[in-house]
Amino acid sequence: MSRNLLEDLMAPFGGVLGRVWRLRPGDLCATCSLRSECRDRTTCLHLVTSAGLTTRLDGPFRRFPIGAREVGKVVSTATPYVANDGLGALGLADASWLELHGIQGFAAFPLRREGANVGVLALFSRRRLEADDVRGLSAAAELLAMALPTHTADRTIRPLREVERDAIERALVQTGGRVSGPRGAARVLGLKATTLQSRMKKLGVRRPPR
Repeated sequence: MSRNLLEDLMAPFGGVLGRVWRLRPGDLCATCSLRSECRDRTTCLHLVTSAGLTTRLDGPFRRFPIGAREVGKVVSTATPYVANDGLGALGLADASWLELHGIQGFAAFPLRREGANVGVLALFSRRRLEADDVRGLSAAAELLAMALPTHTADRTIRPLREVERDAIERALVQTGGRVSGPRGAARVLGLKATTLQSRMKKLGVRRPPR
């Protein structure tokens, strides 16, 4: 997938490194640095995109066993993971690297498509990730999952603007054109109402007629 797409998604959250892993067949089991933590070597998470501080895909975290450490657990539990304290002890990255770049927050979200896990989105930030950030990142993960190719052989990725516009328009139809409030589209998308209004203006999205 495009690094530009990932950079666009992580920019509003103070992200300095964004990474995407896809579920694919195990291939580097004999040399994987996390092989001792792998229970089933038929499938694992492959690092396919890295944006921000590094674009390399060949480091010690290029593969994550399903269920291993916090990134792998996101797949097995289908539950987001967020941490703002003690990052150096979580095995997410080298502790000296975290300190060097002033990393304060980390979050990982399952990428789900048609009810199935297809990968993980992770973000390292130089600020703590609060509740509003988590809601926004959850929405970003949903958009990203929609933009990813369905099959490994299919490399076609829809433009982020197109995917985002479709998601907003569907949410507005679902909520009868409401933007804010407990039954509004902002709530459905996990965004602040002001953020959604800004995105609607930028993307040229209009409320559907009631």
